[in-house]
Amino acid sequence: MYTILDIHTHHPAPQPNAVVCVSPDDFNPIENQLYSVGIHPWKTADALSDDIWEKLEAAAEHPQVVAIGECGIDKIQGGPLFRQMQVMRRQIELSEKVGKPLIIHNVHAQDIIIGVKKDLNPTQPWLVHGFRGKPTIAKMLTDTGIWLSFNDKFNDMSVTETPIQFMLAETDESETPIADIITKLSSLKGEDLTATISENVARFLSLNS
Repeated sequence: MYTILDIHTHHPAPQPNAVVCVSPDDFNPIENQLYSVGIHPWKTADALSDDIWEKLEAAAEHPQVVAIGECGIDKIQGGPLFRQMQVMRRQIELSEKVGKPLIIHNVHAQDIIIGVKKDLNPTQPWLVHGFRGKPTIAKMLTDTGIWLSFNDKFNDMSVTETPIQFMLAETDESETPIADIITKLSSLKGEDLTATISENVARFLSLNS
């Protein structure tokens, strides 16, 4: 039975209370560690290789891989938008095929992401990780059923206005412990979110099903 608080970290395993995000090339699982595996939008040039897709598809079936990603759209650093879209859509298809949720990297692309979700109507949940945007954008995403994860840098009003049932926490690349991040989020919500976030992670990842 896993008790996970940190939905997304790039810190190397072992991270017993976290989901470690790696690329297909870096997936080398250790015992009792959960992972997400995907092709980052900064790495879409890698997706021209059949080999990377074979590795991703194999990893996606692994029982310790609980989510696909991070994938997504980055309008600043992500390369040609059409290629980012192709790579993201293929990972959405994989998420649906293996029945595992999607972790999304979003930089100024929420309109595209929301549009794709409405167009495809996926059965698996989606999460925009490391959300730092305004409350209006947070509402746009959660109104579409997209979850949000917060690290140590966030817009206070976005946290305040995000429904608890769509809220997760992460370290990403930060050195701030996940417990401290959850404490900051809890202070804005006016309640201890530790148990709630653990339950949300289990629900998002279907860990109890």
